[in-house]
Amino acid sequence: MQIATRLWLTLLVTMSTVLVVGVMLRVQEEQRLLLEVTLRDRRFFAHALHAAITRDRSGADPLDEARRMLDREEVAAAHIVARLVSLESRSHLRSPALPAREIAPLLRGEVVVGVHGGEVLTYIPLDTTGGVAIELAEPQAVNELLERIGWWSLFTQALTLAMLEALVTWGLVRWLVGRPLERLALLARRIGSGDLDARSELATKPGDVGVLAGEMNHMAERLQHARKHIEEADTERVAALEQLRHADRLRTVGQLASALAHELGTPLNVVSGHARIIEQDDRVPDDARASARTVLEQASRMARIIRDLLDFARRRGGQPAPHVVAEIARHAADTLAPLARRQRAIIDVEARTPDTKVRVDAQQILQVLTNLITNALQAMPEGGPVRIVVEQREVVPPTGVHAKGGRYASIAVIDTGTGIAPEDLPHLFEPFFTRKGEGEGTGIGLPVVEGIVREHGGWVAVESEPGRGSKFEVFLPLHEP
Repeated sequence: MQIATRLWLTLLVTMSTVLVVGVMLRVQEEQRLLLEVTLRDRRFFAHALHAAITRDRSGADPLDEARRMLDREEVAAAHIVARLVSLESRSHLRSPALPAREIAPLLRGEVVVGVHGGEVLTYIPLDTTGGVAIELAEPQAVNELLERIGWWSLFTQALTLAMLEALVTWGLVRWLVGRPLERLALLARRIGSGDLDARSELATKPGDVGVLAGEMNHMAERLQHARKHIEEADTERVAALEQLRHADRLRTVGQLASALAHELGTPLNVVSGHARIIEQDDRVPDDARASARTVLEQASRMARIIRDLLDFARRRGGQPAPHVVAEIARHAADTLAPLARRQRAIIDVEARTPDTKVRVDAQQILQVLTNLITNALQAMPEGGPVRIVVEQREVVPPTGVHAKGGRYASIAVIDTGTGIAPEDLPHLFEPFFTRKGEGEGTGIGLPVVEGIVREHGGWVAVESEPGRGSKFEVFLPLHEP
């Protein structure tokens, strides 16, 4: 059953009850007032009739006068029944209908008016008859008439009120309750379907509907926050699993590096030694010396790869101490300046906060910047500027980095090279992932960079666009003396 129907029935029962009680009280009051008026009129009429019967008529018998009057056709045709009654025990006359205590005034010659058995009774005493009186009886039909009028009025009013109430109730409920509830139901469906950005403008309106709309808006906000927390927790869980897989890969790489260093170290030293002897012997033909030089270069490259693997697998905590970030950046730029000149590139250090200090192992951070600058130079085969920007920034750590938000030291290495494809960005810090050509890289540099920075409580952020260059930004906690 809808709200409008239930409200209509409730109001109808309530108003009908009020109407019934009101009509009954009004009918009773009108009956009482009409009876008082009727009795007063009958008493006045009885006094007048009594005076007319008992006044001096030249010795005529009042009883005979009363009989002649009662025998007239006008009295017999009226709705009033007139008869003689005896106040004493007489066999040929009836006794009064009223109880004895009510007709006692007749014995004193007074007029008596009363109601008994649905009739209005009027008694007029005849003084000379020895306890004889005239009884006038008329039906009390006015009460029934008033009751019929009252019930008909009740029915008419109830029907009219029911129709008006139905119209007004439907209109008010539809306007005040129905439409707002439909809009709230639509809001609930949208929230249930996952649209937690949905809000109701009814929250600004006063009343219960506004309160309900406000609570639904608050519910949607709480669900939105809960979903955000769940998504963050899922992201952190995935990141934790990825770190576990990364640790497993590191363990495998460490075992591989140890095996390679043990199995290939000595043969490579032997090959390098013989190749150097041949390359330095003037008696050897030039083509043989050139071949020996090539063998020496490739053996050195293999030894460097094994050394990088060992450094990656056997990462050891350094000796952290307070250092000025700008000085480490200038040291890295000076170290790689000759390489930059050969590639027609310029390394520029811009220290926006020159006194920024971090507590780090300077050699490891220098290794981080060296790797990033080298990658930037390799990404610009035609040369160009490489900017190193040192500053402090107010940042919030990304998901998966267990650090607090606040001010961090930022070291950004910015190039104008070829950039990185969007699909390669998620894999930059995976071991052995590289897009460089044969002999140009091993895919170990960036994982080493990311590992060193994480060990110092920071993280690396990457921004890149193919054809427009890349930006690698290292964030490190500030040193607080």
